[in-house]
Amino acid sequence: MMSDRIIYPSLDLFLYDLKDGLGQDEARISQNSQNFARKVYGDLDDNSFGQKHAQIQQYVNIDAASIELLETRFQKFEPPLDGYYYPLQLGDTYALQVNYSGKLDANGKPNDDERDIDDKPFLNLKQEITRRISQQTGTIGQTWLVWGKLTEQKTDAEIKNIAQSCYSQIVSNHKWEKDLIGKGSLGDGTVFELWNCPEDLAVTGKEFWNKFGQENQHVLVWLFPTELSPEQMRQQVRTVYQDLMRLWQYRHKVVWAYYQSRSQKSLLKKEYIEIQPSILQASQLPKLVETDSLKLSQLQKTLTTNLINLSDYSIVLNRLDILRSTIEVNLENYKFRFAEMETKYPDSDLTFLKKFNESEIHAKKYQQQLAVDYSSFSPGLTLLQNLNSTIQGIIDLEQTKSDRNLNTTIALAGVGLATSQIASAVILAQPNDYKHHLGFRVEVFSWSLGIGAVATLLTLIVLRFLRR
Repeated sequence: MMSDRIIYPSLDLFLYDLKDGLGQDEARISQNSQNFARKVYGDLDDNSFGQKHAQIQQYVNIDAASIELLETRFQKFEPPLDGYYYPLQLGDTYALQVNYSGKLDANGKPNDDERDIDDKPFLNLKQEITRRISQQTGTIGQTWLVWGKLTEQKTDAEIKNIAQSCYSQIVSNHKWEKDLIGKGSLGDGTVFELWNCPEDLAVTGKEFWNKFGQENQHVLVWLFPTELSPEQMRQQVRTVYQDLMRLWQYRHKVVWAYYQSRSQKSLLKKEYIEIQPSILQASQLPKLVETDSLKLSQLQKTLTTNLINLSDYSIVLNRLDILRSTIEVNLENYKFRFAEMETKYPDSDLTFLKKFNESEIHAKKYQQQLAVDYSSFSPGLTLLQNLNSTIQGIIDLEQTKSDRNLNTTIALAGVGLATSQIASAVILAQPNDYKHHLGFRVEVFSWSLGIGAVATLLTLIVLRFLRR
């Protein structure tokens, strides 16, 4: 039995990078553009690269739906390689299409040699593309478009087997039945959409996202019938490039936002654990108030810690809410772009593309999960706010009580001192023959102290009566 063959095998990579993330400063934004530029100009020396980067950097502060970043639109591979780079700025995202079809023939035309699928032509194309972008992946995501022309009429089962062989060349640890999202048609070709999405990675945080970016593989296999001419095939592919470029942008931003939210959820769990001692301490406040065992300095220290926790918690919760909004907005954009494609390609069957935003295991699950997460962690913010308000109120009361006691002490001392001075002046003013004697002066001092003490005691009794 002759091996399955394919003509004009070609591969496109649609790669997406974050241009300016929320809260990123100018230095980080500039670094983002440099990292993106190196995927196009990674083989240049520093001086030449700086000039090319400056061309991309000039658009960084321009907010536009779509900007072509090269004056020539495309950066072609050096001959005889048949390929090009096509970088764009799409809003807050950098997008890069890398196309490669192997080597041109002796006349500078696309090579039409028949390729055995068993010879893995698409693996060779992928290796060249990944080498050219320095083995980097998209910080938001990426999609591989595998396409080519069959050499003879095939049954649906045979086309599926060929597509499976093509997919295995892109994803080494492929699981066809698990990864297959759906099958349809686009133009005159048969299309299979697959997604190798690693769910269980034994890492967390930034390390998780780096590993996820390497293993996350979204692939379209587009196979054209033998009766279609090579130029007709290429024209159909070129026609759909822009639609696919935008559709995948929205798709990858949804997936990116969801998996970013997992790290934010982990941070919120950690923050919630850290506030438990404060919650326990708050539950003991009534008893401390009753026993007059409160320490103002300790309360102030607790309040300071809680205010820091409140700030951290609210920042992370706000990020979670922003990611939730990101998913909602990009899902709406995905639906809108898909509806446009259905209108633009009426003879195609694009139903498989709807599964991403309608399936319970993809976008709907993401939306529901973030809604549940936000609802679950929002009470924690209210709890922290109420806890801090309670502690601040107790501190204010204790401070007022302390100030009032101090004022009372000062008032009593003033009354006693004033009464003592008056009594002493009255006694000394009485005529007698002994006022110059030492004993008399001691006697006057004793009487003044006694009268001052009595006045202070009477004042204290009056104040307590008035307070009641």
